[in-house]
Amino acid sequence: MPPRVQPKNFILLLKTHKLTVFLTFPSTATVAEVKEEALSALTASVLDNPEPNPAVMDEDSGEWEVPKVSSLDDFELARMVKAQGRPTGRYEKLDPGAQLKSVLANWDPVFVQFKDPDGLLLPVKVSIPPINPEEYEDTSTQKGKRKAEE
Repeated sequence: MPPRVQPKNFILLLKTHKLTVFLTFPSTATVAEVKEEALSALTASVLDNPEPNPAVMDEDSGEWEVPKVSSLDDFELARMVKAQGRPTGRYEKLDPGAQLKSVLANWDPVFVQFKDPDGLLLPVKVSIPPINPEEYEDTSTQKGKRKAEE
């Protein structure tokens, strides 16, 4: 079967901490262009607002707060390294001059890797929900057929 043809426009998921931003770009756009849009998203005023629903707040919500950025030099964009189609937990920095179609596929997640005050890259911090629904489904609320009591 021939490989699937990539679309002319990519939808990318910009991910950091517990935040996901959907971005659309032509497949010929560069990583630098994505980084400019990422800066716009990371400096948006919506990130300054507290969680509107206190019941959703975790006790560790400060730990998951997205760091403040002010310029393109405050972070890098990275992709997840996969081995045999499975995530390895490692990330590689994307070349700013590369075209999207040469380094990513449509719907690929792009991770934000922030820098510390010395300019060194910090580890990627992201919360990714499980893919398998059984991994997070609460079994105590499941209702189903049970063997009839005699």
